[in-house]
Amino acid sequence: MGRRETKKEATQKKILDVSLALFQKEGFGKTAMRDIARKSGIALGTTYNYFPTKEHLALYFFERALDEVMARYRKEEPPDAPLEEKLFLLLSIELEKIAPYEEFLHLILTHAVVPTSRLHPSSLDSQRLKGRYLDFVGKLLEDSKDKGEFASYGFDSMILSAFWVFHLGIMMFWLNDASRKKEETYILLDKSLRFILNALRGKAPPRGRKPRR
Repeated sequence: MGRRETKKEATQKKILDVSLALFQKEGFGKTAMRDIARKSGIALGTTYNYFPTKEHLALYFFERALDEVMARYRKEEPPDAPLEEKLFLLLSIELEKIAPYEEFLHLILTHAVVPTSRLHPSSLDSQRLKGRYLDFVGKLLEDSKDKGEFASYGFDSMILSAFWVFHLGIMMFWLNDASRKKEETYILLDKSLRFILNALRGKAPPRGRKPRR
């Protein structure tokens, strides 16, 4: 990365860090771009050049989070583990990544339901992030099939679409999980992954196992 790109990335990160702090303290709707610029010590025009709207900031947060989740997964991936353990690890890393921003995510949800919002699940920006994520999961699925863990069904796109719905369900459950250290989410994740993937294998789910953390 060149010097100019390094400086640009550092500026974007500074603006993002300040934004997240303000969003969590003041609220997404009540925080103005002027407040972000002032707190960052960066000219308002420069701030707008990087992020034309607060929604662009939120999308940048999700993009960076995805990059960091995938990078950490690659370092920690257990190469010989079954697919349910790999997916459990992937989603656990995601949950650890977003844990400090729980309040921010609750705020974002109220904006994501607006059909014209860039944060809406059907927006081009959201679909692009979804595509990157499912490409990553698809490679895990392909690797498992190559190892003979699953048959080649020929409807991988349907499986990935179903996994996306499952993934969103886990995230929503986590946001509303009042149990200690969100343990109910991890129990649900462990049991549901084993049930779903054993159903694809045509096997009954094993009993008596404790959830992984």
